[in-house]
Amino acid sequence: MPVAAVDFYHGAALSLLIGHPAFETIKPLGKGRYLVNGGIRVWLKFSKEKSPWHFSFSPEEVAALGEDLKAGGKVFLCLVCRRDSICALDAREIAQAFKLRWDTEQSLTVTRVPGRKSYVEGPGSEVDGLILASAFPDKLFA
Repeated sequence: MPVAAVDFYHGAALSLLIGHPAFETIKPLGKGRYLVNGGIRVWLKFSKEKSPWHFSFSPEEVAALGEDLKAGGKVFLCLVCRRDSICALDAREIAQAFKLRWDTEQSLTVTRVPGRKSYVEGPGSEVDGLILASAFPDKLFA
């Protein structure tokens, strides 16, 4: 049976999470969403393009992400950029990138700069600072 692209890219991210020393449990929440260690909400999206990578979010996905952010706790959006890197955004960075309207389709762009760092831009604004490719998965467990 062939492996779907979504399973291939999500599997790469999940294998890094599961291999982390702080990892304990994972529970699927549906369509690229997971609950890690009982309290870390992880969203996975992927792009097969070359840099810059584009990630589209349906109005339903944006609304659900907004609800996760409003609920508080640890929320991460992990953007799997082809086979090159995984760009992990925390709640503050997610809120920067998206517009405050959580009911419209939105998209993010991740662009690599020299040194294996990326910057992220969305309809809300550009995320402050560069995101290190090496930050995933440590960032989720910090």
